[in-house]
Amino acid sequence: MSDPLDELTAAPDIISGGGEDFSAFAVSRWPGLVRLAYGLTGDRWTAEDLAQATLARAYVAWRRVRRADDPDAYLRRILVNTSNRRFRRRRMTEQSRDLGLLETVEPPAAPVDVIIRRGRGIRLRRAGAVAASLAVAGIVAGAALLPPPGTAGPQEPPPLPVTVPAGGIAGPGGVFASGTASGHRWRLAVDNIADPGHGCVPAVTVNGTDASLITPNPGSSADVTLGAAAPGLGFAFVQVPNGIQALVVDGRESIPAIAATVCGQHYRLVGLAYRLTRPPQLTAAGAAVNWPAVYQLPAISAASAPPGAPQEDGIWNPVGSAAAAPVRAVLATGPTWSIELILGASGACYDFNMAQSPGSPETQACSPIGVPGGPQTITALPLSYPPAGFREPTGYVVQVSPRTAQLRAASSDGSVQLVTPTLAGGRRYAAFVIGTSLRLERLTWLDASGRAFATSTVLPRDGYTQFRP
Repeated sequence: MSDPLDELTAAPDIISGGGEDFSAFAVSRWPGLVRLAYGLTGDRWTAEDLAQATLARAYVAWRRVRRADDPDAYLRRILVNTSNRRFRRRRMTEQSRDLGLLETVEPPAAPVDVIIRRGRGIRLRRAGAVAASLAVAGIVAGAALLPPPGTAGPQEPPPLPVTVPAGGIAGPGGVFASGTASGHRWRLAVDNIADPGHGCVPAVTVNGTDASLITPNPGSSADVTLGAAAPGLGFAFVQVPNGIQALVVDGRESIPAIAATVCGQHYRLVGLAYRLTRPPQLTAAGAAVNWPAVYQLPAISAASAPPGAPQEDGIWNPVGSAAAAPVRAVLATGPTWSIELILGASGACYDFNMAQSPGSPETQACSPIGVPGGPQTITALPLSYPPAGFREPTGYVVQVSPRTAQLRAASSDGSVQLVTPTLAGGRRYAAFVIGTSLRLERLTWLDASGRAFATSTVLPRDGYTQFRP
């Protein structure tokens, strides 16, 4: 008998069944996940439960996991977030060297049935939290499918107002939607975010920063939260084909599609803000050839996203092929380490490896994509994990402005590194490593003449922070 929840399509990442494909995936990844989780927790039973929770969330997001460029990195990200929730933001350290710890773990066979049941339980909680009618964000083609006037309940607040440029063409700076919500001004724009003179990288930005890379692809969409910068709010954009003139929010507010040209590529975009407590239901005004009958926007409200969902403030959550293939580049290397950039739909992600061989310690973190002239994101990649007794260096990556010729990094022992940025994907990144038992105490930005023009002592030990020089 099929599970009736398999028929749900209302909540993001919920698809019908995992089938044999998911089962084989779970079986193959189970031993490695248990060993990594054991390295985190030092407790076998907790490790197995953490691995189960990770695979259950992968089951719910199976469509996204399958199409991810690196499914194993995606799993690690889910495991990191799940572990962070449970253990107060402790950073996962992937350790598999011959330390006599991880190799002792011999996990039992993967409990695929239990994992799938847990995944279906997540589905149920998500679907029930979104709305009693199980209706969440969707685009329904054809004016005949528009909800009749007056269907919205009298107690429901109106959609958040959106201002669009006159004439249907993006305004200065590529702005295609703007407004004020809960006292917070916001704007969505499409622009080239490459450093001047270094190619063209088209992206959608929110409030002039936190970019989502895009390519022209009607049907793709993405949304994002900004946390304390705009509490309780989400922002979204949708690319629509020529036949769609506007999207109607909750059957009440029509938002016109706006044309924009960036990097020689043409886009038709609808942008909006919405309350996280009630993700919008979108319907299409006008018909279009090959437009899907139902198309879901990702819903990332606290009510609908399960604990450990791989979504962070400032990192866009895409649906459809909104971005080109990820840019991969080695930013910095040493005798025993390397830091690699993976720039794509998941944000600016970094891999920090202590050696180029299997069994070496590794960690990965993702952060928002900054823009030239905007806040710069400082990302920490710690390999140490005190509960397991591991003491390793911490990698750092800073996406720096075009003005930055060098970055000076001062450590807690008084040592100083001068780091020259690396150009990758049209952007500049400064990457370096702080040794074991040391702390990064100060970063100083230097221009081409060697003059310091900015400094910061508010630096992350884990995760990321943003700083405007």
